[in-house]
Amino acid sequence: MPRISLHALITAFSSEILVDLLVHHVVVAIFAGDLLVAGMSQDAIGEVLKTIAGTTPYLPVMFTCGSITTVAGAWLAARLAKRVPYYHGLAMGIIGVVFGLFFWSDQATWLDYFGLLTTIPLSLFGAHLARKRMLELGIL
Repeated sequence: MPRISLHALITAFSSEILVDLLVHHVVVAIFAGDLLVAGMSQDAIGEVLKTIAGTTPYLPVMFTCGSITTVAGAWLAARLAKRVPYYHGLAMGIIGVVFGLFFWSDQATWLDYFGLLTTIPLSLFGAHLARKRMLELGIL
């Protein structure tokens, strides 16, 4: 079995998580608008999040952004490893599923389940895109 690059996986997954956090903060700021003010308590911020999740297209936007970062993270892992891109994409998907289950909420919605089910296929798609590009560049 070919060796998986832990360096590529750690770098790609860390990058993916950082981009996810940045995107989350930007999207919340956009949808919350004037509802967010400096010095708010955690409970008040939680109420704002519930409000925007229930009244705006926040959840579909976040799901779409999360899907894009999942594809990009697997693509990055495969490109950094420069070998066996599908194994690296699968590894990124498995890491994503484990990470998602570790932070699973008691109030999971259909979107949470759908996200969990699509993580590995999206990761494999990112690896496919990386493989295609690496073949074009003569890396594989």
